[in-house]
Amino acid sequence: MKLKNLIITALLASMALVFNIFEASLPMPLPGIKLGAANVFSLVALVLLGVKEAFAVTLIRVFLAWIMAGNLFSFLCSLAGGVMAVAVMSFIYTKYKDDFSLPWISVAGAWAFNIAQVSVAAVMVGDVRVLFYILPLLVAGTAAGWAVGWLALLLCKRVGSLTKTKSAD
Repeated sequence: MKLKNLIITALLASMALVFNIFEASLPMPLPGIKLGAANVFSLVALVLLGVKEAFAVTLIRVFLAWIMAGNLFSFLCSLAGGVMAVAVMSFIYTKYKDDFSLPWISVAGAWAFNIAQVSVAAVMVGDVRVLFYILPLLVAGTAAGWAVGWLALLLCKRVGSLTKTKSAD
């Protein structure tokens, strides 16, 4: 990884962590339903830097948030959801970016996150009835994913030119 990409990845991961911590302090309308604004930075990393950097931003954010909060249940749900979301978004973006807009790619990532999160919760709680919670999560995930996708699109347009500047590495 070039030094410039490493620095940008670290910056995106730190901003994702700040957004994650801020969003965790806000009241949730229903358990597990939030905007997921930290995912904007994983999506920006995917578009501007690549798949490896998108995974790095997500994994760094999830790990550092766990260290700061110390909640194993949240860590496992976030890890499964984050990895699944980035995997789905990376696949769609690399194979079908001409067919799907960034907001729709983000919605697919939100759905993947929600499915993985609820699956982990069902296993940890030991009750498959937790899976019934997927419907409200998918509805909220559609709106949140769309918003996150638009924010990422705006950020990519604003900062995209910064990543194309020449560097000494």
